[in-house]
Amino acid sequence: MTSFQLGSIGICLVLLAGCSEDKPPQTTPTPLTLNVDNSSQVALKIPGVDEAIPEVAELETDESGVVTGTIERADVPAPDTGASVPTIDIPRPLLLSDVVHNRFSNLLQGPAGVEILDAVFYPLGWSPDGKFAYAVEPPDEAVGSYFLNVYIQDLVTDKILWQDKYQSEPESTTGIQSFAAYWQANQAKMEAQLEKYKIKQVNDSVLFAGSISNNDDRLDYVVQKKLKGQPDLGNLAMVTEYQVTVTSDKLGSKTVHKEKIKNNARILDVDVIGYLRGDDAERVALLIAGVRRGWEGPPHTTWFKVVGTNVKRGFKKPK
Repeated sequence: MTSFQLGSIGICLVLLAGCSEDKPPQTTPTPLTLNVDNSSQVALKIPGVDEAIPEVAELETDESGVVTGTIERADVPAPDTGASVPTIDIPRPLLLSDVVHNRFSNLLQGPAGVEILDAVFYPLGWSPDGKFAYAVEPPDEAVGSYFLNVYIQDLVTDKILWQDKYQSEPESTTGIQSFAAYWQANQAKMEAQLEKYKIKQVNDSVLFAGSISNNDDRLDYVVQKKLKGQPDLGNLAMVTEYQVTVTSDKLGSKTVHKEKIKNNARILDVDVIGYLRGDDAERVALLIAGVRRGWEGPPHTTWFKVVGTNVKRGFKKPK
């Protein structure tokens, strides 16, 4: 073979090498591994959820070093909600402001009318034999105290069988300052007294107005008053005594209450504003309301009194 032939063969080999489609070998990537022991647990926090049940990841690596595993919720015991809180049935007051203000509208003083300071009346319960439990919340007349008077009354004799009178310290925000707070603080004592007199607690009551219906009979009540001028108060007329009479269309009439009032009681007016019914079908409780003059004039204050009335017995027909 001549030197020319050898040179030609060399050039061909160089050209063939430059035209080859073979690519250089690629470097194989090393699998990503996690430097943890097999079956280790990692707690994952969930953003925005405080004290949430944690998510737990069970992580492992296979033979090639690749991380594998599944995410599951950890078994966490349910939180203890604690013992249930007992409820307390608190009696509600009768809404009497409109009735009282309409009845004694002449005692609203001044061109715009100075509001009367209202007492609040709470019926508490009845017994089958005519006992009635109730509370009266007198208004605070610039003393800065909370007042509450609780009574159990025999509506047959109108005798007060038990009472509890409460007054908070003047100008104090501590202690009992509401009926609900009194009832909660004295629940055991009140339940004992109600049970003693076989009184069933009521939380809602109705004040009936107008005539009393008793089967086919009708009864009406009226208040008769005596007034006297008080010289030391500009000769302002005050009630000195009053009596309540109930009249039956069929049975006649009877006086169910009579009272003389001391001069310093400052009673401007008094009337029966309605009645309440309990478990005793023969008996009702007349609710008397009155207005007492303020210490320095208006605003005046209101008060309540309960009088029991048998709707079938004790009447006398006129001769």
